[in-house]
Amino acid sequence: NTAIDSQRGEILAVEADGKPSLLVLYGSNLGTAEGIARELVEKGRSYGIPSEAATLNECVGRIPRQGVVIIVTASYNGKPPQNATAFVDWLKGIESEEARDVNYAVLGCGDRSWSGTYQSIPRLIDERLEEWGGKRLLSRGEADAGGDMEKQVETWQHMLWPQVLSVLGISEEAIKSSKPSASRLQMEFVREKTDMPLARTYDASYATVVVNKELQALGSGRSTRHIEVLLPEGMNYREGDHLGVLPSNPKQNVDRILSRFGLRGDTPIQLTSDVSHLTHLPLNRPVKIHELLAYCVELQTPVSRTQLQELANHTICPPHKRELEGMLNENSYRDDILANRITMLDLLERYEACELPFERFLELLPPLKPRYYSISSSPSLNSEQASITVSVVREPAWSGKGEYLGVASSYLAGCSSGEDILMFVRTPESEFHLSEEVDVPMIMVGPGTGVAPFRGFLQARAVMKQRGLSLSEAHLFFGCRNDSDFIYRQELEQYEREGIVKLHTAFSRADGKPKTYVQHLMKENSEQLIHMLMSKGKLYVCGDGSQMAPAVEETLQQAYQKVQGATVQQAKDWLIQLQAEGRYVQDVWAGNKRTGETPKTVHEEVH
Repeated sequence: NTAIDSQRGEILAVEADGKPSLLVLYGSNLGTAEGIARELVEKGRSYGIPSEAATLNECVGRIPRQGVVIIVTASYNGKPPQNATAFVDWLKGIESEEARDVNYAVLGCGDRSWSGTYQSIPRLIDERLEEWGGKRLLSRGEADAGGDMEKQVETWQHMLWPQVLSVLGISEEAIKSSKPSASRLQMEFVREKTDMPLARTYDASYATVVVNKELQALGSGRSTRHIEVLLPEGMNYREGDHLGVLPSNPKQNVDRILSRFGLRGDTPIQLTSDVSHLTHLPLNRPVKIHELLAYCVELQTPVSRTQLQELANHTICPPHKRELEGMLNENSYRDDILANRITMLDLLERYEACELPFERFLELLPPLKPRYYSISSSPSLNSEQASITVSVVREPAWSGKGEYLGVASSYLAGCSSGEDILMFVRTPESEFHLSEEVDVPMIMVGPGTGVAPFRGFLQARAVMKQRGLSLSEAHLFFGCRNDSDFIYRQELEQYEREGIVKLHTAFSRADGKPKTYVQHLMKENSEQLIHMLMSKGKLYVCGDGSQMAPAVEETLQQAYQKVQGATVQQAKDWLIQLQAEGRYVQDVWAGNKRTGETPKTVHEEVH
């Protein structure tokens, strides 16, 4: 799929009647950039512009010079998303004429928590297109998942559309006269049954749960599940890969929606639409309403500004309408909506005078995203099964109304042995894999569920040892609160006794002891760690990227300065070089969010 066929190329480049076109290209692993791209396409169409969306890889060597090209992409540890790798490789080696006179704009998705690689791919694309003669319409936009991402995208669009319309020769009056669109989704009641399209989108298959057990000791106050699945025939994985899970929304939220709209969950309906961004919905075939709400759409994301405006537009009570419009104020939206994670459903229940049709409600909901878990097993031990380690999210809702249940973690925690789940294997872009060279020293840092991929590494090393191979030096820095929170304890300590790994355990809540984190133990072993890294060793870090990962980096830099007598800058350059050589790799997320591009569902579990 590195190039589009000639027929689609003609459609993307320009419509048959010669109208100018808008082509929105995206690079997206988790769906955020793709979602923004499709929103831009629908906006373009609302202005009467023939518009299409495609992956960056689909347009290798085929960037149209007519019309406008908008690129929305993320970065993953400084590398492009999977559906943008071929495009980026091509862009690095193109001839000067291949991008000349292309009217373009770039919007980058990312997270400032990873300052070293933040916006690296969007920046590269933006600069290379300009270098080879492209015409930049406006400065590159930056959407930071750690901030108010929706507001940043909205602000960039306000600057974008006048430029687009100017290039295409369309009057800016189109913007002023543009009105919120009515629902383009139609619904009728039918009598049949159908499957869900998201499974096809991610090429997901059914795997059977064979083990689902609690790892936390009684009284720990937490729940961490060890889940093993029997993989479908022909599905393979490597240590360090991710398992993507397509979950089901909690029944309590589905029931709330049915109650609000006066619908029965077992009623079959059929949806039809003439817009392209609703590919997550089962169109033109029957589906039961409860299946639609359980498996197709996100229900727990904070209400967006677009959704808020639509709620206000459909509210017939003037005071309530003003209240909803008041929430669009930047301070109110930040302090009242985002801070309390108020959903569209919360507001529909609060404002009964809102007469938003069910079809429009569905249309406004984002697609249900898969959740990604590091595989915590090795195919060397059992290639037919894979395990994941799931931290179950269940806590009082920030809104003050009831409990917040993590969509995927609660769903998985409730899966019984013999039950099937929809899943797929995804290889991370960060080279987070066990080295094929057995003599490479290993430093693994994984507090909490961040230990998951390293369990797979250690299983593989145990198999190597059984086969008579000589193992390299390996250290695992694991962190937990106390003995009750020490997951996989027996396994890890057994691996240490067998010489598979040297285990360093940091307890942050142990009775009568000072708080100790993984970086503290790394500092105590700084000389040994620096020696390992100077001897072609590899460093793996998995877990929280907001506090743990930066603290680990700082500890390593200080250790390098001390051991090597280096300056602060030299230590930073050394760490950057390790990353460039693929000897320092991360699988981290900020709070609940994976590196680079993140789903808009903040406060959702990952491991």
